[in-house]
Amino acid sequence: MSRDSSDQTSPPGKKVGHLDLTKAGIVAVGFVAAVFLVLSWSSSPKGSPGAAPTTTSTPTVRTTVPPTTVARANVKVQVANATSTPGVATRVTQTLQTQGWNTLPPVNSTTQVASSMVYYASGKKVAGAQIAQELGLPATAIAPLTAAVPVTGATGDDIVVLVGPNLAS
Repeated sequence: MSRDSSDQTSPPGKKVGHLDLTKAGIVAVGFVAAVFLVLSWSSSPKGSPGAAPTTTSTPTVRTTVPPTTVARANVKVQVANATSTPGVATRVTQTLQTQGWNTLPPVNSTTQVASSMVYYASGKKVAGAQIAQELGLPATAIAPLTAAVPVTGATGDDIVVLVGPNLAS
């Protein structure tokens, strides 16, 4: 009687039909190990060994200048001397002019102030914040432009800078 080749058992490393059982076993073990690693890597908690490296980003928050670009040449800036020191409005006007702002001729304030302020017209808050930052003034030195600002002829100005003693030196 002849036996069918499929009924025969072969020792390891021998071929049964066209299949090498040793190589098939190694491939199966490798596949199971790879699946295990992938599953353990994707389900492990952050910071544990084998966890995927993660990156986190902290949003940058600007408190003094919003991240909007202002067309400086389109912003009319009036600088007024609100100190007893002559020429400070001229000096600040020249500084802003070299930075690209559309400066008007410097004037004197009708009163003196204890600290410099930047006043902005409606829709010009970003420009006011940028000017205050460039002059080294805190965010608290920025306020809306009202009729109470002590500068004659400020109507129609986009920004009014009152130069106080902190910018006079």
